Amino acid sequence: MIYNAIDPDRTNQLNSFCRGVDYKFSDIKLLNEALTHSTYAYEHRNQGLTDNERLEFLGDAVLDLVISEILFRNTEGFAEGYMTKTRALVVCENTLADVARVIRLGDYLMLGRGEEATGGRDKPSNLSNAMEALFGAVFIDGGFEQASRIITRLLGEPLEQALKGKMVYDYKSKLLELVQSTRGNSTMRFEIINEEGPVHDRTFTAAVIVDENEIAQGQGSSKKEAEQQAARAALQNLDCTRSGCQQVDNSEDGKV
Repeated sequence: MIYNAIDPDRTNQLNSFCRGVDYKFSDIKLLNEALTHSTYAYEHRNQGLTDNERLEFLGDAVLDLVISEILFRNTEGFAEGYMTKTRALVVCENTLADVARVIRLGDYLMLGRGEEATGGRDKPSNLSNAMEALFGAVFIDGGFEQASRIITRLLGEPLEQALKGKMVYDYKSKLLELVQSTRGNSTMRFEIINEEGPVHDRTFTAAVIVDENEIAQGQGSSKKEAEQQAARAALQNLDCTRSGCQQVDNSEDGKV
């Protein structure tokens, strides 16, 4: 694998990221690759850049193995079915994207112009893919022990929440349950209001409509994911009683 040199400013950024995740790369170019989106690599293909998709593939396998081992070694002696469901919660796109936001991974992504303009730094798919690529990069750079340490450090809290039964990602069902608490006095529906990007890398924007008022929007790499993200946002600013639902003010400046 051939790498081009990284400019000093980018190197400083990557070193700052390393300090945040508590891992120092022997080959910082691996980290740069892990944070390079396919759109950026394509737009700068004359520079011979490699996107993060191969590292993502590897990191996905490493992540599954690490979480599987942790669950297997748990003193509770979990059954196979329970371990499978718990692992699925911990390694899913939503969890990885949430952890990526905590470590501000999106700030360090290299995105193409179109991806940047459409909010690519906070897209769950971009963040989760880059997290997996990060794990793959650490595995190549430092081996399984270091990859396991980083994964355990970053995903320890989500794993604990999953084991306690406190991790729920079916936001649509939770939102429907909330709206149904009005006993028929409120209605809810979703609309796909925008689609953009190439067929192989489509981004959908969904809006959740309650009582014919748009409450929130969400984006995702599928219509289902976009609706889940819209429902997640709506749960944060919707209050429902038996008489109906209304949008609440959760902003800092007092605006709805």
